[in-house]
Amino acid sequence: MAALRDVLAVAPDDTLALCSLGFLHGDKGEYVMAERYFREAVQRKPDDANTLFNLGFILQKQNHHEQAIATFDAALAINKTIDRAWFGKGMSLAALKRHHEAIPSFERAAKLQPMNPHALYELGLQHHVLGQREKVDETVARLKEFDPKATEQLLRATQKDTASGAVDARG
Repeated sequence: MAALRDVLAVAPDDTLALCSLGFLHGDKGEYVMAERYFREAVQRKPDDANTLFNLGFILQKQNHHEQAIATFDAALAINKTIDRAWFGKGMSLAALKRHHEAIPSFERAAKLQPMNPHALYELGLQHHVLGQREKVDETVARLKEFDPKATEQLLRATQKDTASGAVDARG
């Protein structure tokens, strides 16, 4: 990290160094510091969709879901093909219990990356929370095509909650 800080001392507009520091702090769970570096990078390159995504991800890790959604939306306004931004937006919407709104985000993430078991798993959970059993079954069928482990996890999550009478798989 010291070498990257040395780079910034000489070239304070170096967005690669700023993002690298953001990643390093994020990996260590130091989300406030990571956010600081990603915000600085966004200030210097406001039209960089990937940097906006990374800022959104760090905001999400801090449970700043409304800010994360706005940041993911900013990234998606620049590049609608960032599946991670669609997924992150869906996760923040789900965390806010805005399940109807989360579904299109997970659907888009799954469409962009059809072999992404995480997007399909979360999509299945959203349908489950909303009591849409047929949609859960459709999602299970899609997931079963390529990821039996994620399929089993989704089945356990949705059947356990159904059996116990719980409605919200997220608690």
